[in-house]
Amino acid sequence: MNDLDDTIRKAMIHEDAEAFDTLGEQSMAQMVIDSFRSRQRWLIALVFFWSLVIFAASIVCAVQFFRAGTDREAIAWGLGFVVGMQAVGLLKTWYWMELYKNSITREIKRMELQLARLSARIGSRTD
Repeated sequence: MNDLDDTIRKAMIHEDAEAFDTLGEQSMAQMVIDSFRSRQRWLIALVFFWSLVIFAASIVCAVQFFRAGTDREAIAWGLGFVVGMQAVGLLKTWYWMELYKNSITREIKRMELQLARLSARIGSRTD
């Protein structure tokens, strides 16, 4: 992919190359920060909050599992831990899919920008 990016940068004028670079690939930290700036930031914050709450409850269940006096209590606390960790896993999977969706949207916008600038250049050459 870097060869393609380098080829595109060489073909673009200087201003286009700067715009192309600002829309380039992001680090993981930038992707997470941008997810909290999106239109769904309230939903993402809610998912993060509940993930932390459910994770804390799962840890409590794990500790109580080892302190349980009877088999029935141990099974109940163990089930609470397993269900809690499953819920956290599902919430995190949803969040990773949101990050992926934002990344794909960013790439599509990047391609739209390239096509718009290319069509503007072709239109200016024919005039």
